[in-house]
Amino acid sequence: MSTSQALNQLRHQQAQQTAPVLATDLTSEFTETQVFNTSAGDIPVYSRWPHFHAATGMVINLHGNGFIYPHTDRDALFCKQLCLAANVAVFDVDYPLAPEHPFPIPLMAAFETVQKIQDRYREQLGWPTLIGHSTGGNLAVGTQLLALRQGKPLAQQVILDCPLLDLDADPLTKRLPHTTCSSASLDAVQATADYYRPQGEIDNVLISPSKATTADLTNFPETFLLTADQDPLLTEGEAFGQQLIAAGSKVTVRRYANSHHGFTVAGTGNSALALHDIAALLD
Repeated sequence: MSTSQALNQLRHQQAQQTAPVLATDLTSEFTETQVFNTSAGDIPVYSRWPHFHAATGMVINLHGNGFIYPHTDRDALFCKQLCLAANVAVFDVDYPLAPEHPFPIPLMAAFETVQKIQDRYREQLGWPTLIGHSTGGNLAVGTQLLALRQGKPLAQQVILDCPLLDLDADPLTKRLPHTTCSSASLDAVQATADYYRPQGEIDNVLISPSKATTADLTNFPETFLLTADQDPLLTEGEAFGQQLIAAGSKVTVRRYANSHHGFTVAGTGNSALALHDIAALLD
């Protein structure tokens, strides 16, 4: 046997002993879809786990999109980026949408799903950080208010990203002189309110958390509030931070310059800085 033949034989033997590498083995995170049964029906949850290191914590994500628009690839990308940046398992809840499912269905779906995820994974991953974007921020606050009322476990901390917290107010009153917000954006805020609460219910803190009293907010989890300087929801978000402080919660509010509503997930403005700040909270 020649030298080249012997070398080829050795290479062949080595190849036979080497397990094949699949495309999924090269991905940076492991993904799966779980389904949680709730009083609002079966709720899909898209979970992401770091592939090469054990997750060191848990995040539950509630997407935005005005209560009426579905989960998007941008939502999935945000969760992937956070999973890898912070080395955490991220559970992305795909709650039912209005107007087919108006209040309280999305809230109850989110609340029950959050509780079930906590119960299933808290021993492995610890207590969760709950993140809500825009209308998802509304739901995030609602889940914690319900937990306080019912004596259920709370999240370790809550992150509110440009939250919509006042559905009672006329959207025109939310326009700020220095912003570039369009009338179409304000019309969308009104449509969100109309579809989510078709009966026009007002003064309900589970619909408009900005109406919450100090008693309602007592023992609310530590909260990080992200606001954007070009967002018509800027004022209500920062005002809610003051309400939480008055109720005794630890709160950090950061306003991001040159950024519009939804910038964190959209990947615009100061989104990279926002992602960095969120990941730092999870260390």
